[in-house]
Amino acid sequence: MKALDSTLIDYFRVVADRPPSKRDVGNETVTGPLCDLSHKASAAVSDATVHRGDISGLCISGTRLYQDILKTSRWGQIGHTTGMARLSLSDEDKLVRDWFCQSALDLGCQVNVDAVGNIFAILPGKNMNLAPIAMGSHLDTQPAGGRFDGILGVIAGLEVLRTVQESGFQTYAPLAAVNWTNEEGARFTSGCTGSAVWSNHSSITAAQQMLTLDDSPCPTTMKQELQRIGYLGSLASDFRSNPLSGHFELHIEQNTRLERQGKRIGIVEGVQGIKWYKVTCKGERAHAGSTPMEVRADAMVASAKIIASLEASARLHGAFATVGVLTLERSSSNTVPGHAQFTIDLRHPSAKILDQMEAEIKSNMDVAMKENPKITFELDEVWHSPAVRFDTAAVACVAEAAEARAAPSGVMRMDSFAGHDSALSASKVPTAMIFVPSQGGISHAPEEYTSKEQCEDGAQALLQSVLAYDALLRRKISFM
Repeated sequence: MKALDSTLIDYFRVVADRPPSKRDVGNETVTGPLCDLSHKASAAVSDATVHRGDISGLCISGTRLYQDILKTSRWGQIGHTTGMARLSLSDEDKLVRDWFCQSALDLGCQVNVDAVGNIFAILPGKNMNLAPIAMGSHLDTQPAGGRFDGILGVIAGLEVLRTVQESGFQTYAPLAAVNWTNEEGARFTSGCTGSAVWSNHSSITAAQQMLTLDDSPCPTTMKQELQRIGYLGSLASDFRSNPLSGHFELHIEQNTRLERQGKRIGIVEGVQGIKWYKVTCKGERAHAGSTPMEVRADAMVASAKIIASLEASARLHGAFATVGVLTLERSSSNTVPGHAQFTIDLRHPSAKILDQMEAEIKSNMDVAMKENPKITFELDEVWHSPAVRFDTAAVACVAEAAEARAAPSGVMRMDSFAGHDSALSASKVPTAMIFVPSQGGISHAPEEYTSKEQCEDGAQALLQSVLAYDALLRRKISFM
């Protein structure tokens, strides 16, 4: 296993005077209890493998984990379906956040909320001068999403804290279950807002000023919604003032690779890059019956040509291209559209390919505007999540834990096609991810499904990954 640089360890140390017995919820600091945990044993870590020692018997409760997933799905449930509509900072999101915070406080955790609403539930370790090892994901969903995307990762993190607390074993570093704000980007654009601000990829000012993406005549800002639901924390949303020692994320795969190959656990080594754009096309509104075809400036037709070219470009480059939203201004069946807006989502592991695809889009727009001078296009990039490779030591911890749970024949190494908060945390702290199968690869839909046994596999691998990483931190610090 690759050794962590001693300067990196120093960097993760928490300021000595930071009070470990406080929790910061909303704008109010309240004294809270700390867990009174006894030290049981520690894992020894060599450069080649993870030896679990006395902590090998720690097991999460798959039944409790699954019950919590199903129980919390009532907040945002779509009618009598398995679908979820729990958009970020909505009333439903507040309810599940309240449940998460209370569950963590019941364990004796310190709960911190930062200025963009990220929640950090921290279980103390033996060395409170170390920043927590985080297990993070998100509790918000798509407008018609499922019960597992993101949700599994946060609730599994909470289950790991319960398991450790109940066992009497105390980790060397603190552990944290983290709920990152607005990962989905469905109510506020852009996505992965909480992790992007924490990692300084985006500014807190820009994030708090984002407007709700709904049909309301009076959209509100993210800051206003954070205030409304009581999750505008006073803690700075910044990796320097609120550091982590590492970040591990359990997630459903959202693809069929594990399912097709009969594998139980995916060892995720990286995430492909993502770019989101907003496109505005302007033409001329006109009568559908009296305006000759040759003189029209149809914004819909011009947009359709760009959209059609995206599929050809994605197939050529082995990339992903999606137009998920298209709107016409004051549309009518007998009116030539004069104004169209649509979104573009591009994904590929190579930044060079993404830049090339963007150049092709601009070139096609130039051609369309030359063909009809009354047509104009504007292309605005609204979000960029860079392609990343995960930390080799963190990935080694996941690999050892995954193989212990599912045997070497039951795991596979892979990259993530979907974007995740871990892609942002990886720019600042050692990060790794764990995948479990998604039935039929379905996600962002009510039919999204991962079985109890698969969730348990992932959560157990998460527990052992974090314990292995904790042992690694302890060993490296003891040699300093």
